[in-house]
Amino acid sequence: MTTIFTVSVDSVEGLTLRGRVHIVNPDVPSVPQETVFPLSLLADAWWKLDNGFLHDEDDEDGERYPFTEEQGKDIVAGMRLKDEFPDLFELILGKEIRVTKDGYLLADDGKTVLEPRRKAEDVYELSGGSRPGYSVFTSGDAEEFSQRAADIVTSYDISPYQNVPLLSEVAALKDPNEPWDSEEPDGPADLDDFGAWELLGDCSFADYPYAEIVVTVSDAGYLEHLVAGMRWDTTMTGHVC
Repeated sequence: MTTIFTVSVDSVEGLTLRGRVHIVNPDVPSVPQETVFPLSLLADAWWKLDNGFLHDEDDEDGERYPFTEEQGKDIVAGMRLKDEFPDLFELILGKEIRVTKDGYLLADDGKTVLEPRRKAEDVYELSGGSRPGYSVFTSGDAEEFSQRAADIVTSYDISPYQNVPLLSEVAALKDPNEPWDSEEPDGPADLDDFGAWELLGDCSFADYPYAEIVVTVSDAGYLEHLVAGMRWDTTMTGHVC
């Protein structure tokens, strides 16, 4: 899936996370304002660590975590609220159900057909996602996830965007022969304007537009897997599949 944002953690202190969300995909040119978004980021970071996708590395612009892959897995395994995160992740993306190539439900061993024989589509509301001959996915639950976000995220603030091209710069790109009227108010361009992204071009990660975020949660246990200096790419927008 295509990366939508890159998330960086600046600090974790008690109940509060401070970080930055870089906008790296013009298809989603703003940071979501709903509390489901930061909760989806917490679940996403948990999933990446649990599956060994974040670890220490030297790539300046890439994903990073200041511990090894195994240390990251140990950290999430030792989280006080670790049992909540699989449920949160499933509320966003749905649950993976093992099936035969014909769609019949399998036991946890992935081989034994459950009796009585039933197709997954007859038991679950499916999302349409699948791995042919291996598994299908249920739909997420937007209502339940929204309620969990309301219970867990007690405050969520977004700063004004940084690194946004100016209106005058976008205008100059569109028509180099038309000088900018100095009496016109200048300021950050609209990131919905493709001209702003043309100016950004192949800029380095540090130069992409970003917003600072401050997230406070109801229990510090929801932040135990996060640490200053970590960074990861995400497809999360808070939208439930």
